[in-house]
Amino acid sequence: MLQSPQQLSENATSVAPNGFIRHGAKDRDTSFLVPVNLATKLMNLGFDVNFFLPWNRPHSGDYNLDDLFAWIECINN
Repeated sequence: MLQSPQQLSENATSVAPNGFIRHGAKDRDTSFLVPVNLATKLMNLGFDVNFFLPWNRPHSGDYNLDDLFAWIECINN
């Protein structure tokens, strides 16, 4: 995400209505507050957000692709 969360509520940006956010609970580089605040902001604005902090995982990006693909299929049906 390149925009600041504040810009999400200003009609200056186009934002997808659904979000799939994962952040490894073992990430040593980024605080939990970053994804928690983003997910909370999106939810408060009415976006459909699937958010999870996978336990004992670094911020590697490959958390559970089966869940991601199932989520994509679900929102497209």
